[in-house]
Amino acid sequence: MSDDEKARPVPVRNFIDGAQLRKDIAITLSDLSNVLVEQPQLRTHYGEQRAKAERQVNDLKVLLEAAESKVFRKLRDGFVASKEKFTDKLLENEVAAHPQIVAIKRAINEAKQILEIAKSAYDAFDDRKHMLIQLGAKDRAEMESEMRIKIAGAAIDGAGDRAMAAVKRLRGDA
Repeated sequence: MSDDEKARPVPVRNFIDGAQLRKDIAITLSDLSNVLVEQPQLRTHYGEQRAKAERQVNDLKVLLEAAESKVFRKLRDGFVASKEKFTDKLLENEVAAHPQIVAIKRAINEAKQILEIAKSAYDAFDDRKHMLIQLGAKDRAEMESEMRIKIAGAAIDGAGDRAMAAVKRLRGDA
């Protein structure tokens, strides 16, 4: 295999750290206010990672098109120079089987997998937002209930004090 036929490695970057994602997506009920404040920042961060992953896929597709064109031209020129008969189908098959083309296609598949993970991470923060809204509403309802109980208790205490004062006045103790 000549140097031209050897596949050069095609770098693919993973934009999502699974362990960090699991930490970031976790909800701490004891510090709900802070979690609510951090939500937009985390969603923005993972949105950026999603965009980078999408760009990586698109860049690799452009690289594939350029590589296919270059390999096609080189193979066609080789066949013409050697005066061998060839068809477009033969050239297409030769291009598809070329090691560099195969390497780029594998890189595209890996980049698409990374993109899907990035999309899932981004979408998870939308789910998290809805959960936070529900938890906030639940906390607010609980606080309102506690306030009603305190107000009712204070009203009962106040009514008892007024009743005692009325009794004392009737007795003439006041």
